[in-house]
Amino acid sequence: MRRRALLATAATSLPAVIAGCTSPGGLGGSNAAAEAPTARLELTTIADAKLPTKVLYTVRPAEGNDETAQLFDRILDGGTTTKATRPPLPEQQHIAYQDGVYELAYEVIEETPATRYSVKVDIVTGSVTEAEAIQFADLPEVDQEEFAAHGLADGDPVGIGTTFLYTDAEREQSVLVPESEYSYIIWDDGTEAEWVVDDAYDTTLNTYRYTADQVAPAAEYGQQMRERFTFELADLPDAQREIVETAITDGPYVVGPDETPSDALVALADRFRGHEQAHGLDEEGEGDLSGTYLVRYQGDVYWTTFVVQHNAFQTTSAS
Repeated sequence: MRRRALLATAATSLPAVIAGCTSPGGLGGSNAAAEAPTARLELTTIADAKLPTKVLYTVRPAEGNDETAQLFDRILDGGTTTKATRPPLPEQQHIAYQDGVYELAYEVIEETPATRYSVKVDIVTGSVTEAEAIQFADLPEVDQEEFAAHGLADGDPVGIGTTFLYTDAEREQSVLVPESEYSYIIWDDGTEAEWVVDDAYDTTLNTYRYTADQVAPAAEYGQQMRERFTFELADLPDAQREIVETAITDGPYVVGPDETPSDALVALADRFRGHEQAHGLDEEGEGDLSGTYLVRYQGDVYWTTFVVQHNAFQTTSAS
């Protein structure tokens, strides 16, 4: 029986590999378990150069004010320093960026005491008390810089909660923290906002020095993945072949949450057992049946996602 992917909920059951962050996703949780399909098979052709972004932490090329990509560019251009309370990029881990795969290293070269404040730049619901208001242009530079860092320098949008970070030295220059001298901020265009400091906690602003080594060009890394992980689906019985070709030509092959998988699908699942799932070359693979694979079928290599409800695939079939 040919089944097409008509259920939007099916997508929620897949392992997510998004924007460089690998999430297990899966079938857990009462709502997800109630809606997840019994099985889902999807095959998509893929070039070697695209494989690293499927399994690795991935930094996308800079689009506009993309600080992470800009930082990565500076690291590749001979190394750089950056300040943050946490490492902005992971170290000792394969990272995909543009046409290459890299591994970063960092060291903390300076630690500066700081305070993070929970603040609100809120919509004014009443009238502004002039004695408690300050023009944005009259704020000290350290305060204006914090607003700019959060995209709030122009007063739009207001009505948000966020956190502002000040070093001890910057705090001494501020009129907004720790105890604000003002309750309202007014911009040149007349925009008004209520300023509220809710909470504060101590932290450390670290200065990180980053360096990078290239592991391999993306195409070469993908080739190594293909050579290591690809297995072939060959000599399939008609029923199994129909399932695979449906998944290729018509979109994902889906068995609904209230349906029982066919003997052919169970037998096809057995062909996946024992094969290593696709993963970064610096990582250990998953031992579960559900996951992502590299499959060769009729001469082409496919990025393959196979997700199953385990209780429906407990027994193996020789058919």
